[in-house]
Amino acid sequence: MSKVINRNFLKFLIVIIAFQDVAAGVAGSIMADIIAAYPDYNPTIVMLVATFPGLIQIVPALFYGKLSSIFRKRTLLFTGLILFMIGGIMPFFIDSLPLIIAFRGLLGLGVGITMPLSVDIISDFFDGRERDFLIGFGTSTIACIGAIFFQLGGGILADMYGWQYGFLTYLFPIWILALTFLFLPEPEKRQKLQETNVQKVKPPKVIFGVSLGQVFFSALIFGYVTNISVVIASENLGTATQAGMAISVFTFGTLLAGFVFGRVKHMIPVSYIPVAVFLTGLGMAICYFSHSLTMIFIGSIIGGAGMGIGLPGVFARVAEATPKNSTTSYVGLVVAAQGIGGIMGPFAFGAIINMFNQDIGRFPLLVSTVGLFALGVVWLIAVKVAKPTDTPNIKIDNLNNEEEASPALTK
Repeated sequence: MSKVINRNFLKFLIVIIAFQDVAAGVAGSIMADIIAAYPDYNPTIVMLVATFPGLIQIVPALFYGKLSSIFRKRTLLFTGLILFMIGGIMPFFIDSLPLIIAFRGLLGLGVGITMPLSVDIISDFFDGRERDFLIGFGTSTIACIGAIFFQLGGGILADMYGWQYGFLTYLFPIWILALTFLFLPEPEKRQKLQETNVQKVKPPKVIFGVSLGQVFFSALIFGYVTNISVVIASENLGTATQAGMAISVFTFGTLLAGFVFGRVKHMIPVSYIPVAVFLTGLGMAICYFSHSLTMIFIGSIIGGAGMGIGLPGVFARVAEATPKNSTTSYVGLVVAAQGIGGIMGPFAFGAIINMFNQDIGRFPLLVSTVGLFALGVVWLIAVKVAKPTDTPNIKIDNLNNEEEASPALTK
């Protein structure tokens, strides 16, 4: 018998899973204090406290499709959240830098499970515009709210009591664990699919295409994230606090875009991803050509809005391209692509800067601008020449009726 749950409450339970998607930023907000606490270590090694989770999260994300076909979604969710909290909190109790980095890797494993699951479970329960809105709201709006909370909360605790106290913010998701454990049902559609004899379905090529595009999209945004504060500070366009605010403004643009992603996708159903890439490039261009703090903030919010449409856009495209009767999820490829792009960015920008004998600051913003516009053109051509497709209509033997497998919802 299906479990009856209020539809709006189910939406709430699902989107809050994305709250800790980018929570690894706590370490970034207190990195100066951590470096000062370990003077015997090279700062590059200490910075692994911030960067190691992003590297490790690629591993479970790459295998998420396999994991989701073997284990129940609730099992994966609770495993991911527990790994996240243990890996996040333990640095508060230990002083060994190698152990802290190891536990940060454990946090990365948790994020690598919960991030793709937060999108996958939306597709299990919802379709169409409802699914699109929830993907945008979860991956952009809720994730950004979580990022702001963890960064500010961690920074405040570190300033008040010491840098190790910043890691106590990772206790906060315990309420997410409690609520989802008590009330979130296992997606019945996936349950029944697993109980039948199904034939293996070959994933559409578009899934790998958009995932590859996400690698370059994430890598190109790196030029902004690491250089915008340098431009503001080195050119005396604002104070150090205002320089740090630029990324907050970018994040705020991403947050706002999450609210309207579903509507944007409905208005331009074919080209919403390349438009998002162009919008991000426009924001980078405004920042590159601007010589006032106000215009840099305008460019930042526009660039953030582009990312707030582009990231959920890639997730939504992969979700709708996945065969309806497939027991394998491919959204983990997007999370892995995002992580690979984040790792590739520093090396690619470093090589380009050396190639043209330039310095950090404005030049990387120019590289981001040109690269994003080029990526947008390629992506636009790709979606225009490709045959318009939605979820493949693939039949699988011995499949129960979808309506019978749908969860019982109440308004």
